[in-house]
Amino acid sequence: MTQMDKLKYEELTLPNYINSREVFAGLNVSDLARASVLGGLNLLLVGDTGTGKSQLASDIYKHWFGGSKSEGGQGIFIRAHPDIDIYNEIFTNLNIDRAQRELTNNLEALIYWVDEINRAPPFAQNQFFGLGDGKMDYRGREISLGREGYNVLIATANLGNGEFQGTFETDKALYNRLHVTLDLEHMELQPTFEDKYKIKTSRVANPNVRLSEPRDISEKVIEASREISKATEYPNLETQAVLNYLESGLQNCQRYGVKDRVWPMGRQDCTFNKSGEALCSIIKAPTTRTMEVVRKYAAALDYLAKLKAPDVKIEPPELIFKAFELTGAYQHLLNPSHLREHYNHNPKLMKEVVGKLIQDYDSQRDYILASLEEAQNRRKVSRFFSHRGQLGDYDELSDNAKKGTTLIEPFTNNREIGLNYVTELIELTIKGKELNDGKE
Repeated sequence: MTQMDKLKYEELTLPNYINSREVFAGLNVSDLARASVLGGLNLLLVGDTGTGKSQLASDIYKHWFGGSKSEGGQGIFIRAHPDIDIYNEIFTNLNIDRAQRELTNNLEALIYWVDEINRAPPFAQNQFFGLGDGKMDYRGREISLGREGYNVLIATANLGNGEFQGTFETDKALYNRLHVTLDLEHMELQPTFEDKYKIKTSRVANPNVRLSEPRDISEKVIEASREISKATEYPNLETQAVLNYLESGLQNCQRYGVKDRVWPMGRQDCTFNKSGEALCSIIKAPTTRTMEVVRKYAAALDYLAKLKAPDVKIEPPELIFKAFELTGAYQHLLNPSHLREHYNHNPKLMKEVVGKLIQDYDSQRDYILASLEEAQNRRKVSRFFSHRGQLGDYDELSDNAKKGTTLIEPFTNNREIGLNYVTELIELTIKGKELNDGKE
C-alpha cells in the first residue's frame, strides 16, 4: 500500500451516528468505537433503547465494510433471538444431493454484527463464543473466521434495571470476549447538546436505524490493524511499568496474600479495609486476555489520535489507564456491592477507581521507573534514599552515610496495591540481559 493509499481520518466517517463528546487526547466517543474496530477488537455497545447503539453499529457495518456478504459486502448481520442457530442459519447450507450440510463463505466475513445479543438465552449465547474468539468448530476442525488475520464482532445489548423483560444474563466468559464496552447511556458518553441539535434540525424525522450507502474500506482497515498490532511488539519502559502495575499489583490482598477466590467476600471485617473504601476491596486483577486487550486498545487509541492530529503526544500512563477504564468496566472486576451503591453504573465506578489507581501509581512511579531503568543496565536497585528531591541507591551508601538518611523500601505488598512484583521484575530483566550477553 502506497503512502497515497494510506488510511485517512476523514475516511472513517460515520454517516448517521453523531457523538462528538470529547473523552481524552482529542478523541471523542465515536473515536472510541473507531479505535476498537481498527484494532480488530470486539465491541459491545450497551445502553437504553434509543441511545444509538444500532445506528453506530450499522454505520460501521455498511460504510466501512460494505454491508452484508450476500450484497457484495464483507459482513454478516445476526439478530439474536431465543431459537437462534448460527451454525445452520449462517455458516452451513444443506446440500440436498449429498444429503449433508456444507460450510458457506460466510466464514470469511470480516465483521459480524449481532444485534440485541442478550435476547438469546444463556445457552444460545454460547454460539457467539466462536465469533468472539475468531474461530468456529466444525466436525472436529477449528476454522478461522475473517481474512488475513482480521475479523471483528460488534454486539449491542439493552442493559437495564429490569425494564427489558425479553433479555437474559450474559456469561462472564462471553463478556471477556467482548473486548471494548461503550455504555452509551452513561452521561460522559452521551452525544452533546449540539450533537442532538444537529440531528433534530438537519434531518427528516425517522425513528428507525438509518441505512448509509454501502462503502468498503476494509483493506485499509486491515492494514491499520496490522500497524496497530506491530506497535504493541516492543512496549517502552513506562508502558510495561503500568501494565505490570495493573496485572500484578491488583492481585494483592494484605489479608490473604492474593485475592483469588476470597474476593470480594474477604473484604468483610478486614483490618486493612476499615473504611470500606480500600482500593483492593473495590477492584481485582484483570485476566490475561483483558490485559492483552488493554495493550492493543491503547495502541489503537494512540494510532487514531495521531491519524486525527499528527502532532498529538499521549503519555503512556494516560493511554494504558484509559484503555483499562474502557475495557474493564464490564469484565467482572468491580466489587458487586460497590456497583450497587453506584446503581450499577459500571463506567462511573470504573472511572472513579481508575482515578485512584492513577494517584497511587504516580506516588510510586519514580521508584518503579528508576529500578527498571537500572535493571536495563544489569543493576539491582530496590532500596532508596532521597536527597534534595533526587533518588539514590541506599545500598551504595557507606555505613556512615546511611546514618544520616532514611531507608525507603517501596516494593512491598503491605499496601493496597502490591508492589512486591517489581523486585521479581527487576531480577527477570537482569537475567534476560545476561542471557542476551551470552548469546552475543
